[in-house]
Amino acid sequence: MARVRADPVTTALAHPTRRAVYLALSHAEELSTVQIENQLEVDRYNLYHHMKKLASLGLVENHRDQGRARWWRIAAKVELPELLHALPASQAAVPDRSTTSNETIPQDLQAAVDQGGDLCVINLEGSRDQVGAKKMLEVLAQQHGIPLDLPWNFLPESIVLIAKKR
Repeated sequence: MARVRADPVTTALAHPTRRAVYLALSHAEELSTVQIENQLEVDRYNLYHHMKKLASLGLVENHRDQGRARWWRIAAKVELPELLHALPASQAAVPDRSTTSNETIPQDLQAAVDQGGDLCVINLEGSRDQVGAKKMLEVLAQQHGIPLDLPWNFLPESIVLIAKKR
């Protein structure tokens, strides 16, 4: 299996636990280790492992110790992609194939929408994850034998995920 390589911050925040820690801290001025542990439902050893990685990259900092409690806060702001919307396909708007100029909408997309599949749009605009997302797409295309000729300056602004109705 090929590895997707990206900058260390993007790679660190790709891990679900580290991303959850970073998001939890970004929604609070500060949190103690116990508060993070309880909020994310992870054991303390596992949490400290991830906090150490985030701290080594300068993303979070242990800015004060009070008794036995360590207090953490965001040290560097990183823009993360947001889930714009998760809609049932019946509510999602798919462009009309006849009005699309240089893009081709795959018939599978239209079929998934017509059959009631769910669509999720992940906004990557302004995010460090754009490069990682591009590399992931290139690796997936290569593994599946899909010719994908993306220009060197291509950075996805969003990714649409389609779930088939079961």
